Amino acid sequence: MIAVRTRALAALLAVTPAAALLVGSPARAADPAIVIESASVSRDTVVLSSKAGCTNVTFTAVLSAPIPAGSPAPSGVRVDLEGPSPFDDYLRGRSLTRVGTTTTYRGAVPLCGSDHSGRYLAVVSGGVYTGPGEATYIDPVFFDVSVKRPSKLTLNASPEPVRKGQKITAKGVLKVNGKTYAKATVKVYFRANGASTWTYRGAVTTNSRGAYSKRFTATRSGVWKAVYEGDWKRDADAVGDAVKVR
Repeated sequence: MIAVRTRALAALLAVTPAAALLVGSPARAADPAIVIESASVSRDTVVLSSKAGCTNVTFTAVLSAPIPAGSPAPSGVRVDLEGPSPFDDYLRGRSLTRVGTTTTYRGAVPLCGSDHSGRYLAVVSGGVYTGPGEATYIDPVFFDVSVKRPSKLTLNASPEPVRKGQKITAKGVLKVNGKTYAKATVKVYFRANGASTWTYRGAVTTNSRGAYSKRFTATRSGVWKAVYEGDWKRDADAVGDAVKVR
C-alpha cells in the first residue's frame, strides 16, 4: 500500500513546479486536518470489447471539510488506477473537482477497450498544503474496478419436440471478445413449465472450438438454460431454449 500511496501523491505533485514546496515523509507528517469521510464509484465493472472505445467511471469523495480555496499544489483530491492485478502498472488518473460549495469532490476516469482486461486498484487520495515546505496526506480510500470482455453463449436443445424419456442434447458455442473460448465451464439448468425455480442438471467444458454438448433425459416440457459464470476478466452470459415434451 505504501507504493500505491506514494505514486498517488506523486501524481498530485506532477502539477507542482519543482521548487514550489517540499513534502515531508508520511512518518513525519502531522495528522491531516481533512479526511475522506466516504467515497463511492458509479460502477465497479465495465464490459468492453478490445475494439471498443472508452466509457467513463465517476468517483465521488466526501471530505470532512473542504480544501481551503486557493491552496497551492499539491492540495487537491484525485483518483488513480493501477493494474490490472496481478500487475502493478499505472494506468491513468484524474483530479476530482469540488461540487459547488460542498465538501464533495467528483471526477470521471475513462476506461477503454484498449486497456487490459482484469481488476484494477482505484486509489482516491489527496494532499493538503500546510505551509511553506510542508504538506500532509489525505489518507487514501481503495476500490476494485474491473474491465471485462463481453461473452456470448448460444444454446440449442434438441430434438424438439421430444418424447418423454428420450434423450435431449443441449449444445452451443461460447465466444469471449468475439472469439471462441476453450476450457470454460458451462452449467446447464432446467425449469419445468409452471415451476418458479431452476434445477441444476450438470456442467460441461467447452472444447478447443468453444463448443459444448451434453445429453439429458427429457421428462417434462420447459426451458433449458446454459450459463457461463465468467470471471474477473470475462463477463457472464446465459441463454435459454424451450422444449416441448410429448
